[in-house]
Amino acid sequence: MRDRIQWLDAGYIGYDQALGIQLKLHEACWQERRGDAILFQESPPVITLGKSSHRENLLWTTAELDAAGIDVREVGRGGDITYHGPGQLIISPILHFRRFASTALEYLRMLEETVIRLLNGYGVKAGRIGGKTGVWVGENKIAAVGVAVSHSVTMHGIAINVCPDMDHFSAIIPCGLQGMGVTSLEALGCGKPPLSDVRDRWLKAFENIFGVEAAKTEGLEA
Repeated sequence: MRDRIQWLDAGYIGYDQALGIQLKLHEACWQERRGDAILFQESPPVITLGKSSHRENLLWTTAELDAAGIDVREVGRGGDITYHGPGQLIISPILHFRRFASTALEYLRMLEETVIRLLNGYGVKAGRIGGKTGVWVGENKIAAVGVAVSHSVTMHGIAINVCPDMDHFSAIIPCGLQGMGVTSLEALGCGKPPLSDVRDRWLKAFENIFGVEAAKTEGLEA
């Protein structure tokens, strides 16, 4: 019998509020008060700076960011600079990762594979680029992957570009990678599938790759 992992979709929610939920879930998980979980969200425009970020990769001025309604936050995940916004599905698995992978790198590759299989279902041939994280269509990134691990439990995770405002990505050098582009399902001609549809398809890929059963719950934030 497969292990069961609960998931919660917080819907459209402020990034700070969602991070607060994630931190509570993480603490409850490593303290063994709750099992592993997955948090889904869609957030207002925000640029997040990971542990390896460089401020020079933030290209817009404070005035330009304010005019576009984009906030800036420093976060504890790995990686450089990333944009989140409406039309993007953010997925945060909160897992005892050594139950599924022997190293953090192996865990990252498993997360990437969930997105590759998800996109294949939309007719998009995606893959990896050697030496870089994330999921790519050619030289354009369609999903960013960045995680943190504390007490052997993961946080943060994946951001999949479904139909975000692509102009907002010009505010940054995504993930600090010069000369690389960004794309989305909409930009690739897949229309604007509901984030709930993308979520459900991703969950099936996650269940297959991680060998678990995902079950919806309404109370993970408590």
